Amino acid sequence: MLAIAAEAADALQSRVSIEFRDEPAAHVLQTLAAAAGMTVEIGSGQLRPVTITLTNVRLGTALNAVCENASCLWELRNGLKVTPIVEDKRVVLPPMVSLDVRDIPARDVFRALATALDVPLSIEIPLPNAPAAFRLKNADPSDVLNMLCGLYNCRWTFDQQRGLRLFATR
Repeated sequence: MLAIAAEAADALQSRVSIEFRDEPAAHVLQTLAAAAGMTVEIGSGQLRPVTITLTNVRLGTALNAVCENASCLWELRNGLKVTPIVEDKRVVLPPMVSLDVRDIPARDVFRALATALDVPLSIEIPLPNAPAAFRLKNADPSDVLNMLCGLYNCRWTFDQQRGLRLFATR
């Protein structure tokens, strides 16, 4: 089920209501894109089925929620581009990390973390220059990344091909 409450000049600002139960993610994404007058291109990889109910939310919010369900990322670039998040069970972040960060900008915080984890880093967003200071001992890297991305309004992924990747939240 899909309902569009209002057409906005920016398609991502349109309000939508959706309800899907165990629906193939590709169908949900195609339905949302078609309703907004966009084409959709879905990259190779597995998408999880979607079970979701949203009422009167912005299209961008709906796409975020669907991709959280389906395990994907989306962007607008000549239509809607969807990339499944490939989970390689053989590649995982190290179990613990310790950091002592004193008065360094966010970009350098993530660089220090990537160095401590011994993984490549790709930063695809602007980060603030305000200095950060904190100390972590034997912390779970996922928890650290979630905390930092909460502070700096970003999202992260980790995979064998790209390493640690930071990107903007929608």
